[in-house]
Amino acid sequence: MMLVTLQEASEHLRRDTDADDADLELKIRAASGAVARYIGSSSPYELDDNGNPVLESDNPVVLFEVRAAVLLLVGELYKNREGEQEGEIPPQWGYGYLPRSVVSLLYPLRHPSMA
Repeated sequence: MMLVTLQEASEHLRRDTDADDADLELKIRAASGAVARYIGSSSPYELDDNGNPVLESDNPVVLFEVRAAVLLLVGELYKNREGEQEGEIPPQWGYGYLPRSVVSLLYPLRHPSMA
């Protein structure tokens, strides 16, 4: 699943090459999956009054907050390709958590799964 296009991600990153498109597409898919898992059973798409996804050119329209969150996470994955981060990570935002900016966009949409 890709909640943003390769072109949208390229523009967000201000890239001027397509040499690493395959790597960027992998990061888009990973970020899209992480965002979808975070919001749980909520739909990442705009829904009509009947609960059906709104379509544009036969594709479901992704919520603005979801698109922004995916782009922020793609940027983080692209910038820190080796998974390293400078400085100490505070315990409340340790490994395994999404960046604060991503969470702030997605939290109102979240319907976590029950274990």
